[in-house]
Amino acid sequence: MNSENIATHFKRVALTLAALLCLALGAQAQEVVRLTGRVVSKQTGEPLIGVNITDTGLRRALAVTDEDGRFSMNTHVGTQLRFSMIGAKQEMVKVKNDKFLTVKLDEDNVQLKEVEVKTKRITDRIMPEPTDIEVKGNWLYVRTRVRVPKQMFQHDRRLVVQPILNNVTENKLTLMHPMVYDAKEYHRTQDRLYNFNMNSETAGDPLAKHVTVKSSATREKGQANDIIGYSDSIFVKNLKAEYSCDVYMAIEDYTHIIYRDTTIIARGTVNPLRWLDCSLLGKPLADASYYPTPEKQMRDSKGNINLKFLIGKATLNTNDPHNDIEIEKLRQQIDAIRADKDATIQSLSLEGIASPDGRYNFNQNLARQRMDFALGYIREKLPENLRSGIEFSSKSSVAPWSEVVALLRRDSLFSEADQVQSIINRSSNIDVQSARIRRLPFFRSLLEARYLPKLRQVNYVMNYTIFRQLTLDEIRNLYAADYKKLTRYEFFTLYRSENDAVKRDTIIRQALEMYPSFMIAANDLAADLINRGESDPQLLEPFAGEKAPATVNINHAIALLQNRQFAAADECLSYVPKTEESELLHAISGVLNGRYDENYKTVAATGKRNELLMMLAMKRNKEALKLSRELPDDEALTHYLRAICLNRADDAVGAYEELKRSFEMDPSLEKIAHTDGDVNDLLLEQNK
Repeated sequence: MNSENIATHFKRVALTLAALLCLALGAQAQEVVRLTGRVVSKQTGEPLIGVNITDTGLRRALAVTDEDGRFSMNTHVGTQLRFSMIGAKQEMVKVKNDKFLTVKLDEDNVQLKEVEVKTKRITDRIMPEPTDIEVKGNWLYVRTRVRVPKQMFQHDRRLVVQPILNNVTENKLTLMHPMVYDAKEYHRTQDRLYNFNMNSETAGDPLAKHVTVKSSATREKGQANDIIGYSDSIFVKNLKAEYSCDVYMAIEDYTHIIYRDTTIIARGTVNPLRWLDCSLLGKPLADASYYPTPEKQMRDSKGNINLKFLIGKATLNTNDPHNDIEIEKLRQQIDAIRADKDATIQSLSLEGIASPDGRYNFNQNLARQRMDFALGYIREKLPENLRSGIEFSSKSSVAPWSEVVALLRRDSLFSEADQVQSIINRSSNIDVQSARIRRLPFFRSLLEARYLPKLRQVNYVMNYTIFRQLTLDEIRNLYAADYKKLTRYEFFTLYRSENDAVKRDTIIRQALEMYPSFMIAANDLAADLINRGESDPQLLEPFAGEKAPATVNINHAIALLQNRQFAAADECLSYVPKTEESELLHAISGVLNGRYDENYKTVAATGKRNELLMMLAMKRNKEALKLSRELPDDEALTHYLRAICLNRADDAVGAYEELKRSFEMDPSLEKIAHTDGDVNDLLLEQNK
């Protein structure tokens, strides 16, 4: 090479390096953006799942759309993205500054070659074997094998099988792991396409970890076709739902979809333990250390007595038995206060009253003297420790003659009452009234003997405060007035004394409304609901765990089991020691979570039906069929379970007869049978 050519060569190299440097600097200057979006069908507008999104410049897979057709990823402004999936025409999109991108893929414009989908024969179809969705705990297991005809699978092709769990009840789809089957040449090409880095999570083939490469090991024994095994499981919370498993399949070469098909490989679930009779009862919390502390409430009380005095004197009439009764009543009240160390007398108010006969001033003084006598008398009756801090007050008065009139009328002595009232009407001076009334012919025999003594009295009102626990009746009255004023202990006392289940539940729910952390109330309500078959798995969620009492964890686990949240129940029971009392609960949780062998004996010992169900779960089908003959023929479930045993023994005719008989005895079983993978094929056969 001469000097001119060398100069030209280096000039070209320099220009190339400069161009590359500019590209590199340009790439570094590109803005990184967070791009989210959704891919839908151009024809239906429905979301497309499993769409691959590839950076065409970097030749790197960036994301795959989820069940809602959504994606989210980091990329650069100006990047060219390829959206592709089996069964649709790929779409190229340049990234702008959009924050959200909607991409529509054309599902109709797909080139099909070699196979006419509408007229498939057994030799030109991908054949996943029908299977069952098996239940173990909250896990659904799908196992199948896929047959691939030799003539369909050439050296430049890939087969993608995408099982999808279909929650029919909630209309929700969940992707399971795909199965990918590569011909050798196709696989080598993919490997080179991704720079021999197929398994990289960021730069490789997003399906690489699911790939099986065609080899002699995949050839079905004695056949020309290939066969690939598939197994996957998925965790579900709602085992009460109806499930099926759909499979989307496609064969592609480097640029086109060669074949696509959809089939259902499983309708319903195989779960004989759905019939397991647990007979588990909830229990109230009996450990008194968790009971709420009794609270003493301040209660205001009042008492009164009526003391009768001798005529014209300030001393009590000791011959009047009425006074003995009244004084005894006062003594009992004082003794009750003295017996309570938390009682406090706040005030004592006295009112002395004299009868109106005689001169008014004399009567007024007499009333005051009687009041002083009574006040001193009551002071002596009060213990010294109760006298301090009491506020004493009093007043005296003379009863008017109008009260005598009222007493006469009450006793229907209307003539006498009218005569007294006539004197009152003629003069407002009480001394004049008294002198005139004393001249009435019936004064001594009637008024002085019977009615005036009723007006001579000392009344007292003693206000005292006692801190004590409310009685059940007082709590009920307070609850009726306003339940929000009750304390924890008062709620506890009230609901534990209530025999009506509905009222009891209402009281507990109100207690939890006021005191959300009231664990014993939540536990007792949970136990009631469990025993009525209405368990609420969320009720004890805030309380269960390592530090909770065993009873709370046991009730929570039972509620979870009754609501088919088997994995959560198993976790909760890890905090419950295995004792004689909890042995059965541990065993039932164990078998419902798939641990059959270690718990078989404990569960089987609870009855022949449970033993039969254990045998079916363990696929001990011959033993199960034999045992099914020993179950009572007058129960619909016996014939249903016998149908399962016969169907597993390939006696479809006998199985259908047993199934039909179970429907006749209990029509509700037919709805269950349609989702039961052990017998729903019998119904399908009959419907053909």
